[in-house]
Amino acid sequence: MQAETPIFRVIIADDDAPLRDSLRKILEGDGLEVVGMAKTGREAVDMSIALQPDVLILNIDMPSMDGLTALTAVQTAQPTTKVLMYTGFSTLAYLSEAISSGASGYLVKDGAPVDVSYAVRAVAMGEMIVDRNLLQEILATIRERHPIRSPDDYIELADLKKLLREYEESARPNNSSLI
Repeated sequence: MQAETPIFRVIIADDDAPLRDSLRKILEGDGLEVVGMAKTGREAVDMSIALQPDVLILNIDMPSMDGLTALTAVQTAQPTTKVLMYTGFSTLAYLSEAISSGASGYLVKDGAPVDVSYAVRAVAMGEMIVDRNLLQEILATIRERHPIRSPDDYIELADLKKLLREYEESARPNNSSLI
């Protein structure tokens, strides 16, 4: 018998009505329960407090209260709600601010819509999600700041040869145990 996939309760907060409707159809089609749709940051906060969803999908550029301010308010008032930022801003600065303010995920709207259902489930179960393109940028930035080091930086060559010899000796069968 196969275990049932948990149904997570979701609020979609975006000022773009057609996008909200599209996301609702995608999420509900994938077995998620959309319990509310907000068109402003203030509505997103009020709905999150009242409905206590598992996940709030939140745009950054919102009327009456921007998404980053709404994120902070939701995390303060309703800390069990996971927040997935879903925005048009593809910058490390916004990503950094969102994650440091408590967001569990950050997707850019130009990504594949099917990623949203996966991301909702992942953040609801405690994982962190970052848009693939931004993740590539993060990794490139890390590599630029910390160039690849030579093996000599980690261990002396003589020590490495000794470790390899010890490994080879321990991996050989003991001839005395053979009959």
